[in-house]
Amino acid sequence: MTSEILKGAWWQEWRVICLIAVIALPLFTPRVYASDEIKYFAALRSVYFDRDLHYENEYAHFIARDPVAHAGLRPLRDTLTPTGYRLNDAPIGAAVLWAPFYVIADAAVVVARFSGVPVQRDGYGQPYIWAVCLGSLFWGTAGLFLVFRFCRRFTPRWDSTVGVCAIWFASPVVFYLYITPAMAHANSLFAVALFLSVWQSGRDFRSVRGWFGLGMVAGLMILVRELNWLFLIVVVVDEALVIIQMLRAEGKAVAVGELRRRYKGYVSFSLAFVLVVIPQFYVYHTLNGTFGPTPFIVEKFSLMPRHALDVLVSGFHGLFSWHPVTLLGVLGLGFLWQRDARLAAALALCFVAQVLVIGSYDTWAGGASFGARRFINCTPIFAIGLAVMLANCQARIQRVAAVGMVCLVFWNAGLAIQYSTGLIPRDAPVTMQRIVHNQVFEVPPRIMGIAWRFIFDRSSFYRTRS
Repeated sequence: MTSEILKGAWWQEWRVICLIAVIALPLFTPRVYASDEIKYFAALRSVYFDRDLHYENEYAHFIARDPVAHAGLRPLRDTLTPTGYRLNDAPIGAAVLWAPFYVIADAAVVVARFSGVPVQRDGYGQPYIWAVCLGSLFWGTAGLFLVFRFCRRFTPRWDSTVGVCAIWFASPVVFYLYITPAMAHANSLFAVALFLSVWQSGRDFRSVRGWFGLGMVAGLMILVRELNWLFLIVVVVDEALVIIQMLRAEGKAVAVGELRRRYKGYVSFSLAFVLVVIPQFYVYHTLNGTFGPTPFIVEKFSLMPRHALDVLVSGFHGLFSWHPVTLLGVLGLGFLWQRDARLAAALALCFVAQVLVIGSYDTWAGGASFGARRFINCTPIFAIGLAVMLANCQARIQRVAAVGMVCLVFWNAGLAIQYSTGLIPRDAPVTMQRIVHNQVFEVPPRIMGIAWRFIFDRSSFYRTRS
């Protein structure tokens, strides 16, 4: 019976994606290490164990465990907000998605303690670390499956598979899905992919109930990462183009009736959206005394996107310079225009808006980021653009392109090696000339030793050095 299922249509459709997801599992590295990861983790641990939003004890725990690595937490621990709380600018969406895994881990700890196993029920131990990291792995992988399904609406299975896998392993996705899963980016990929999938499935007709569901998904998307609000541009642009086309093509009476129906849908969407994001506003107000993001974030922002070009091509984590596959994905939106102009325009505007917003921050490079991690939420845009571009190529060119995608995966792996071993600084500018030189002359001789360390001494890559 099982073999018959595997030979069925479902397995034929999904087999490559499933096999790659399984093969990639050895890359998984469960840990909570950097300050940003701890802020996301603290939001969950504090609510679940302490029933409050006081993060001082969470920060103190990690500082005591490794004072050097977690020195960046001291300002968060020692600075009081206007309301008497500690700083935490991490939104709560990652904690929401991790919560089921965290609760299961805690239940397992309770059972283990009852059985006599000496494991602490403190919310910090390995069962809890594994829980949040497995949560990110689960949701991020589910997001990639949703991206594949999104691409399949427009391209054949092979092109969709290559497009998704190329973005999966030739962009920051692979790093933040497996190596640093306790960040919010894998969860963000899932939330955006879910939002686009739900939106796309109801583009032809969406009931009031459907609009309510879309509003809930949109709320979750923004709970995970605030920057994801830019994906609402997709809905606004598409709806505006539909209404304009309808007013031009149909009679006034028909158009007015349709507009009334859509208006009810918009109200339903807004209601659901507000209901979902209310907890985030509550957290904002509790921590900062305002209903907006922490002033720590607002102060970094400028109305002028002075760094927009740097965001794309700088050696300091530039999107296109570090991950050329994303440039191909953006260019591929031109081919998508031929199939669905509304969708291509909406996705392109969303991408441009994100470049401008990120380019308006003083911290546009993302600190000690591996590449342009803030664009992981754009994975559906890059994947569908790449898939449609491949679908428009002749078979011979497709084979060459597939080889090119493999080369880009190796390029990304080389960057990860440079980043992890200190060949390039993690949080300082570096020239593309140095990056290319290292890829050619420095990385290849180190591959065997690095592979050995990754398999048998993985913690050596992030162990604190005095």
